[in-house]
Amino acid sequence: MSAASPYDVVVIGGGVTGAGIARDLSLRGVSVLLLEKGDWGAGTSGASSWMIHGGPRYLEFDWDTTRMSTQDAGYIVTIARNLVSRVLFLIPVFPHDKNNIERMETAMEVYDRFQPLKHAHPHRRLTAAEARQAEPGLSPDILGAVTMEEWGVDPHRLVFANVEDAMAHGARALNHTRVTELIRDGGKVIGVRYRGSDGTTSEARARVVVNASGPWSPEVAAMAGVEVQLRPAKGIHLVYPHRISNFSISAESVDGRDLLMVAHAGFTLLGTTDDDFYGDLDSVDVVEDEVDYLIQGIERVFPSIRDYRPVRTTTGVRPTLFKWRHYEDELSRRYEVIDHSGKGADGFISIAGGKLSMYRLMAEETSDAVCRKLGHQARCTTSSRPLPGNEAEPEPATALAARCGIPALAAMKLLTRHGTNSEKVLDEGGTSRILCRCEPVTEGELIYAARHEQVRTLADAFRRVGIAAGPCAGAACILRASEVIGRELGWSATERFEAARDFVRGSWLGRAPVLGHAGWAQEELAQGALRGLMGSDDGAR
Repeated sequence: MSAASPYDVVVIGGGVTGAGIARDLSLRGVSVLLLEKGDWGAGTSGASSWMIHGGPRYLEFDWDTTRMSTQDAGYIVTIARNLVSRVLFLIPVFPHDKNNIERMETAMEVYDRFQPLKHAHPHRRLTAAEARQAEPGLSPDILGAVTMEEWGVDPHRLVFANVEDAMAHGARALNHTRVTELIRDGGKVIGVRYRGSDGTTSEARARVVVNASGPWSPEVAAMAGVEVQLRPAKGIHLVYPHRISNFSISAESVDGRDLLMVAHAGFTLLGTTDDDFYGDLDSVDVVEDEVDYLIQGIERVFPSIRDYRPVRTTTGVRPTLFKWRHYEDELSRRYEVIDHSGKGADGFISIAGGKLSMYRLMAEETSDAVCRKLGHQARCTTSSRPLPGNEAEPEPATALAARCGIPALAAMKLLTRHGTNSEKVLDEGGTSRILCRCEPVTEGELIYAARHEQVRTLADAFRRVGIAAGPCAGAACILRASEVIGRELGWSATERFEAARDFVRGSWLGRAPVLGHAGWAQEELAQGALRGLMGSDDGAR
């Protein structure tokens, strides 16, 4: 075991909230160690709908959450401009809906009061003909529609941007590092023991330990002998590798819950379910019934949905605060900062609940609580301080593409991930060769990620730069990606094959629930191409 290292604060959990706390505290001059058992944003944050949104549905029972969400969304949009894009929704109204067009417009008029907080436009009311002209895929049965504007975001890049800025200001951040024990001195938590990816166990002493582990918060709290009560809720999304509609669309499932088909720049997300979850948080599977539930709900509004083929599913568990209620999706998305000093765990703080669009505010309030315990006086600056790559307005993608000799689409993707640092990323990588035609990632960006963005596996690269995120699902690029990363990390030829095989097998779990006839045909082609990799009698199962 390596010797203990002293820090002011250890933060457990590398989702968006934990990363935000590490950044906030580092900017205040506090020494921080951030620990994540998997990869940055690989849990609840990455399994979201990829939106910074205000949550108009909370207006019925939780105005404060809507207000705080929209206000903090405005701050996030300001500090992470290269990571966000406008997402315009159509909300169709059908005969016999519980909310007719007049009630829907009234609700949107209320929501319009909050829209300026997040720099979004007010709603518009559309006739049925206007709605179908804007979105020809809508059902002919609609009576009309209203519009609503939100913001889309890449949560994986948002998380890493916070990690990156925390490290730039002195924090130490370790992914693939699991906390195995909290070190206690009587009724005080004084540090952590953790195991790295190489199996080495280390200790870190700290004046305060922060539990920001999302749905794993009760498990981490139990190490300190205290309790955090959650009502974990499982949510899944279907991922289509291209836009299938002009606009994002809001719909209603068979049991009345809200569904969203979110049209992002180069793909579409359909979700989400919202069900109580009592299983293993490290093994959350998608079942075919959940897929059918989502498709049935959106089909009423967008009848041609079955003509499009999703390439995979995502799944995550929300750390919702515990409360008895009929339906999971009616639970508040409020959060709570818990100081466990009065429960026999002095020096231990948990942050529980909340949502992606309030992560910065959650991090601020948690950091305020930490600083009070440290006796450290420094104000929060994260609402106005740009994240890396957002210090200035980035140049047009066409200009970057022409200068660097890459396709315009590759340049646009690069800018949305790195902003003003895009050319530096390509220069560092030393090559502008495209890794895969269907998802224009350059080898140079992948090299940069391996050198500077803590990419240790191909799954990390999927989150950091989007390899294997396109229609080929990795069939055309995963071996090449393994070669590029393996060269940077010193993998042997065997290790490169094993890394690709592990990625293919891991991604299979997300693809299997959505493979129809055409999907199985593509899967056979992919498996044939990878037969040497997978082994003649050891295919993905």
